[in-house]
Amino acid sequence: MDHEHDHRHETINQAEKEDLLGLIQMRFGKVPEDVRQKVMGIGDLDVLDRLFLIAVNAANWDVFLTELNEGKDSFKMAGDGFDPLAEKRKD
Repeated sequence: MDHEHDHRHETINQAEKEDLLGLIQMRFGKVPEDVRQKVMGIGDLDVLDRLFLIAVNAANWDVFLTELNEGKDSFKMAGDGFDPLAEKRKD
């Protein structure tokens, strides 16, 4: 097993969660308190890493929120829901 990866799992910290919240705010606007609390409560680095990818690639807020609520076992990122330009193309 990769020791550095293991170490990173042990050191998930508030700054990484704040970075994700900052990204969410940049993409989608004000972060609701319930979403903020959910992100701050994440203790699994794989989930946090997945949510970074989701936040970057989700076409809209609803797609991100659905994935946030899916929890640890979801990782599909397929279709227009994960094309950050899909919303712009509709215009």
